Amino acid sequence: MAKQLKMWRPADLPIPSTVLPAGFTLRTMRKGEEADWSFCCLGQFGVEDATAEFFHQRMDMKTILRKEVFFVCENDRPVGTATAQRRDGEPFLHYIAVHPDWRGKKLGAPLIAAVLAHHAANGRYGCYLYTDDFRLPAIKLYLSLGYKPIYWTDDADERWTKIAETLGIPKPAALTPELKPIE
Repeated sequence: MAKQLKMWRPADLPIPSTVLPAGFTLRTMRKGEEADWSFCCLGQFGVEDATAEFFHQRMDMKTILRKEVFFVCENDRPVGTATAQRRDGEPFLHYIAVHPDWRGKKLGAPLIAAVLAHHAANGRYGCYLYTDDFRLPAIKLYLSLGYKPIYWTDDADERWTKIAETLGIPKPAALTPELKPIE
């Protein structure tokens, strides 16, 4: 199995300005909403049932705080989520997902902006993420918000060439694992 794609959003970029569609709100996770998190992730990350148990299998609440788990809600019901995590001290966008019934409603960008704003408010700038080659709509969104591919695997150039061709876009500028531009 191929390693996931790795991306970096440079620290000097401003937080993207996004607007939630009418009828949606953005907030952080409340106590007792673990099953709601799983509901948002249905069909992704191996989530088949919206249970609190699945949340606890995936999230370490010793290192992740509820205020770092963001929800986009319709009528206060979580339908999308993203987490502001730290890995090796670096800001990280993790577990971004929108329930299948709410995909395509432009909910991802506000979730990502909330994570980036949270990191910035805590003195963490720039942001990593991992994704899979087949998550083409997500990749297109990440690129539009300033994320750049990191060529951290031997096959990265080939994979990004294929992704760009599939999306019908120019191959994006990429970075080395040290975050230096690739010529």
